[in-house]
Amino acid sequence: MRATFIIPLLFACAGGLARADDSGTAALGGRVTDPLGSLIAGAHVRVSGPSGAKTTRTDGQGVFALQGLAPGSYTVTVTREGFSPFKSDPISLAAGRSTPLDVQLAVAPLTETVTVKEETPALSLAPDENAGAIVIKGKDLDALPDDPDEMVEALQALAGPAAGPNGGQVFIDGFTGGRIPPKSSIREIRLNANPFSAEYDRLGFGRIEIFTKPGTDQLRGETSFRFDDAALNTRNPFALNKPPYQRRDWGGNLSGPLAAGKASFFLDFDRRDVNENQLINAKVLDPDLVAVPFNEAVVTPQQRTTFSPRIDWQMNPSQTLSARYTYTSSGQDDAGIGGFSLPSRAYSTSQRQHTFQLTETGVYGKVINETRLRFWSEHQGKNGDDAAPTLQVQDAFTGGGAQVGLSSNDQHRWELQNITSWTLGKHSFRAGFRLRTVSEDDLARQGFAGTVVFARGLAPELDADLNPILDANGQPILTPITTLDRYRRTGITLGQVEQRAQARVLVAQPLFILRITRLRDEIFAQRC
Repeated sequence: MRATFIIPLLFACAGGLARADDSGTAALGGRVTDPLGSLIAGAHVRVSGPSGAKTTRTDGQGVFALQGLAPGSYTVTVTREGFSPFKSDPISLAAGRSTPLDVQLAVAPLTETVTVKEETPALSLAPDENAGAIVIKGKDLDALPDDPDEMVEALQALAGPAAGPNGGQVFIDGFTGGRIPPKSSIREIRLNANPFSAEYDRLGFGRIEIFTKPGTDQLRGETSFRFDDAALNTRNPFALNKPPYQRRDWGGNLSGPLAAGKASFFLDFDRRDVNENQLINAKVLDPDLVAVPFNEAVVTPQQRTTFSPRIDWQMNPSQTLSARYTYTSSGQDDAGIGGFSLPSRAYSTSQRQHTFQLTETGVYGKVINETRLRFWSEHQGKNGDDAAPTLQVQDAFTGGGAQVGLSSNDQHRWELQNITSWTLGKHSFRAGFRLRTVSEDDLARQGFAGTVVFARGLAPELDADLNPILDANGQPILTPITTLDRYRRTGITLGQVEQRAQARVLVAQPLFILRITRLRDEIFAQRC
């Protein structure tokens, strides 16, 4: 009953959408829906017949109506975006009547064109086309740390592990080694470029290539200053004191022309002073030979100065000459302490490096020839107290002398490279050679005073008078002792107990080490 009632009502409504007037004209009207019966608003309706072509659109209820049509045969076309067009068979319209027409549009089939491109580049001599190469330049360089040491760590993480036991290599303007230039003077960084090129003596995985900026045609420069202080820092919870910490970095560069269109220069400098801290967390003996903790934070200052000018000269339209000099000086005070190592083991380090590089590039049509020459001189030095033996009490402390002495290492390196690249049709070729020579003078004064090691083990149990306790058979009763107990017993055995009142910190300058030192000197004199 309910369905029977609604259907006549809909036809009645549809018939009332468009009404014919009394002048003998006809009318056409109806609704436009989708396959699910939902009304379609905005559909375009076009009627063609004796009255010509008339158009209209469905309203918000999906209803359209056309009036004043001449009687005759008409064709109705309905279109809407996303649906297939509808075209009716000829419909005969009679004068004075309104003809209903409901249209159901079918969903248009989905058509989409997808173009798939190969995004993985093949291996090539061009670093941008290497499958695993990473090229960092322009604004991407700003994301790297400003500190040269921190920047190398970040680049090594990006480059990933390298083949072989010695890890990756760092190239500065085509040469291995050398100091890392300030970030402001870097033009481009390449990681893992040309991994299988015969130009290098190792596989390219993990390799870092850094190229510095040439001079500019206009005078320009920049400078920066960084200052950090520990005023707002909290004290290390593992230390009883809060040492002063400061960091001062000052750097910059200056670039400009030397001769218009012929020569230019680039100059960069950097100065870094850092009051680093090292935490000593050990266990020592007080003057009464009682084990006490030794917790102290110690300042270990570091300094680094670098200065590097570069000159680029266009000798002729085919040849360019680049010359670069680099000076680097660095040092650290109170090195070698921290953890179990006490302040008595501190020593100082120093390093000076001079580098001169000369690069000539010639472009002769399809042939490019590049010749590189470098001289590198470096001095490294260490200076510490090697007069007293090193005292190593395992899991407790390491005291005594530094065992470094006045040590030094001097190296002089020469390197000559020549690389020629040319193209022949669709092929490219690259050939060259590299010559290296190294002279080294190494002086290592380490371990001169010897090392005394105290380890865990078994030892006789002692009574209140420090005498061994014997069993029924007259044999000492053995008991496990710690490394610190063994160290304490050794001091007692050497007869230094009566001097403990004058000792402030026994392990800072162990009293019985003097006895060990004298014994060593006597044995050495007898052997000589």
